[in-house]
Amino acid sequence: MKVTLNLDKQTSFNGINIHPKDLAYKQALQNGLKDSFGIKCKIEDLESVAGPMELKNIINKLKTFQYEVGENFRANFHLHTRASDGHLTPKEFLEQCRDWANKIFKSGKSNDGLPPFSAAITDHDKVDSTKEVIALISQEPDKYKNFKFVSGCEFLFHGYKEPHPAFEAVGLGFNPFDKELQTLMKGFASHNHVSETKKVLNAGGILSWAHPIITPDKINPDFFQFLKANGINGAEGNYQYSKWDQEYINAVKPSLEKLIKQFKMFMTGGTDSHKKSIF
Repeated sequence: MKVTLNLDKQTSFNGINIHPKDLAYKQALQNGLKDSFGIKCKIEDLESVAGPMELKNIINKLKTFQYEVGENFRANFHLHTRASDGHLTPKEFLEQCRDWANKIFKSGKSNDGLPPFSAAITDHDKVDSTKEVIALISQEPDKYKNFKFVSGCEFLFHGYKEPHPAFEAVGLGFNPFDKELQTLMKGFASHNHVSETKKVLNAGGILSWAHPIITPDKINPDFFQFLKANGINGAEGNYQYSKWDQEYINAVKPSLEKLIKQFKMFMTGGTDSHKKSIF
């Protein structure tokens, strides 16, 4: 499914063509950086941070296989840092993303009509590293000009029917400085009710069901209806199941892909790395 967006409303800001929603988003980030870090920056300094419309454009253009590690690797929307249960520091994350994005740019693949390499930090119910990465980008914008960073977080929600009421969803493209989100940021294994997905949506974000194949009991029409009713309009159709049996994955994936298409969900993916590599 393509994420609905309207690119006709481009406006010019200091010589940059930008959608009004992306402009408003980056102005909110400016305020957040000032309040949280004492950093003053220009809108242009946040060029490498994807706004909500930029993110939707990225997702629309990506094919399933472009979430896979390899020569076609163009996006990673699920990984962790030291702020939760990963080993990457925000700076290490940025350096690896920058190097891979530069490699794509220098290879000439950036002229293939696809967006630049894009990645998100999705720590468990925390956005500390996400904020830090935005701060780092704002101070050295030219360093990351071939990369797009996406604000993210992996939320644990409750509220589906027993006996398995819990599930996780990756929030992407929201304003991590939004004060309404702070009640969700309780760290790993937070008990957030599904009704609170609206806080992520109100902060400009979108939500994608995380690692569906890990919970095969939920790959059914009833759960997909539940997701859609609660504003979760995407699913990780290409989560990198490197530790899982390939035969099992091949058996379950067709059902997952059929439901994603049936319910008109957009698709995301990522490595879910917890180690010192985005790969």
